Amino acid sequence: MAKKNITLDTPFKRGEKVMLVNPIPGRIEGERGKVRLVSGFDDWKRYWIRFNDGQLVGSVDHQNLVRPRMYPDWRQREEAIAAAEAAAEAGEVAATSSAPEVAAVGGGGIADQIPAALLERSRSAKARLSGG
Repeated sequence: MAKKNITLDTPFKRGEKVMLVNPIPGRIEGERGKVRLVSGFDDWKRYWIRFNDGQLVGSVDHQNLVRPRMYPDWRQREEAIAAAEAAAEAGEVAATSSAPEVAAVGGGGIADQIPAALLERSRSAKARLSGG
């Protein structure tokens, strides 16, 4: 039988060794432990982890854990995501600096979501009620 292809998104099984990649309350990044209980469903996976110091911590999200041997792959993926976000942000800054007149036309607030006819009706009602 062929081995199962394990990726970073593959759910953990009971007894599997894991490592924290994001700090959680009371725990720091890099701590290791074993999965004691798997809960959740679909994309919402939660685990109970017994850390090396003997403490059992529940409701640890899948995104906060990685298999120790897969840590370099996880780090590479996170760096790629950060680079893509930085490139997208740089593209947004370039787009807004090249078209400042577009930003001046629309305020970007709630007024852009309300039809102009309703805004004008509100203005005229305020003027009528205030006597101006």
